[in-house]
Amino acid sequence: MPKILILTIVSYIVGFVFLLIIRSYDKYDKEPLGRLVIFSFLGGLVSIGVASFIYLFVHPKFTLTDAIFKVGAVEEFAKLATLFILYKMIRKQFDEIVDGIIYVAAIALGFSVIENIFYALEAAAPFSLLAKRFLFATIGHISFSVYMGIAFYIHKNVHKNYMGLTLAYAISVLAHGLYDGFVFEKQYAILFIPTYLFFIYLQFRLLKVAYAYSKFKRNITPENLVLSHQKNKLNCCNCHQQGSNIYLFNNIEVDICLHCEHIIIDESEFKKILKYYRPKLDKKRYFQEIKSYNKDIFLDKEEQIMFSHKKEKINANVHHLNTWLQNENKNDLSKYRKTFEGIIFNFLGFRLIKN
Repeated sequence: MPKILILTIVSYIVGFVFLLIIRSYDKYDKEPLGRLVIFSFLGGLVSIGVASFIYLFVHPKFTLTDAIFKVGAVEEFAKLATLFILYKMIRKQFDEIVDGIIYVAAIALGFSVIENIFYALEAAAPFSLLAKRFLFATIGHISFSVYMGIAFYIHKNVHKNYMGLTLAYAISVLAHGLYDGFVFEKQYAILFIPTYLFFIYLQFRLLKVAYAYSKFKRNITPENLVLSHQKNKLNCCNCHQQGSNIYLFNNIEVDICLHCEHIIIDESEFKKILKYYRPKLDKKRYFQEIKSYNKDIFLDKEEQIMFSHKKEKINANVHHLNTWLQNENKNDLSKYRKTFEGIIFNFLGFRLIKN
């Protein structure tokens, strides 16, 4: 009994830490931590129960094909079914596209933690096994399932999305099956790490797309700027007079000129704003391009947003900057939808969202 208790505590501590990491990516409208912990616990119990019931009739062998068509199919179905079963519990909070990823991740986390305990109880070195499974199995389970979370959110909140759910399930099954299959069959072992890293990489690519579609981004307007310091001696790039107040926007520091009320942003802080508003933008390439001119340039067609090459600062009317950021995010998504990856992800249901 003490061994079971210790393993349970260790597993849930590890799971809780990883849940915090997942939640940190929910930038715009964070889900209550307590609700996520409870949902993860219940989601783990329900999904393990569904999978265990199906395994009464399905008996996989340690082969690549069975890993895909039996293990992957059963366990990913269990997670998706659990999302449907427990949906009423989160319906009121399920109002943001990233929530699809967060809540299916919580289910996958609960599933993995309980599964880890079962494996650890039968292992000669249980704590060593838990460490390895946290690094690979727990993170893997979450990475396999994020596609279903996105498709499910769109299905429930945007438009019926049976095609997206089917495709998401198929991708999740394939990812899960390849992961297990490359472990089962030693001749494929060399492919395990590249495949594992590839699906983690895709997970974060999908997160960026989800953030880009978010409707919860705060507007960068005077009402959302919090005064931090007064009377900075900064020279304005627009009216060339001295004096500004320093404000904070989502912990990003900006200056507002005391004379023309233009916003003045250091390059480093502007990169944070771009990360917040334009998640799909390749910021490194973007700044390499605008700096290549070696002179002051306007970032917009209306010539209202200026980048000062010498001062490495952005200067703009606040309201115009806010509109420009929103429009450019739409342009980023429009370009992305034409890429091969974008076309695939569109079939998850992104094409149904009006951004």
